[in-house]
Amino acid sequence: MHRRSLLPLVFVSFAAFAFPASLSAGGSSAFGPFTIKVEIEGVTQGVFQAVEGLASTSAVVVRQEDSAMVEAPGALQGSRLILKRPYDPLLSGLWHWRQSVVDGNPQKRDGDIFIFNAAGQRVAHWVFRKGWPCRWEVPMLASSSQDPAVEIVEIVHSGLTLEYLGGS
Repeated sequence: MHRRSLLPLVFVSFAAFAFPASLSAGGSSAFGPFTIKVEIEGVTQGVFQAVEGLASTSAVVVRQEDSAMVEAPGALQGSRLILKRPYDPLLSGLWHWRQSVVDGNPQKRDGDIFIFNAAGQRVAHWVFRKGWPCRWEVPMLASSSQDPAVEIVEIVHSGLTLEYLGGS
């Protein structure tokens, strides 16, 4: 039986990670316009317009200490990552990963989210652990539209860490 790789290599030119402004998220931050690149287990999945859910939250536990009620950190609460990019049917690695979940054989994978400034310098790097796609969506695909369709992938994970923040 022939099996296809769940995350085929994406052939995108990343010349020293100096992405053209047209591929960037178009947003500005403390480090100016930026570009978002996502890798799953070392395989580049492409350049994304947006990532939502880079969050770290703890439950708040109220308990009594001495004669006062105090708030203390409780269990970590998970977040979900939502990746958005222009839809390109040739970039199908995330679709195949989602299909593994649909087929009843979810492939939990580690991933990296890299942020590059306008000069192509890495300014941030997040790592998620044991992620799997709980949603893959192209909400609207219209042949007459001038706007590209957007691919949305939502990833549940078991932990998110900030590995690098430029200058800190």
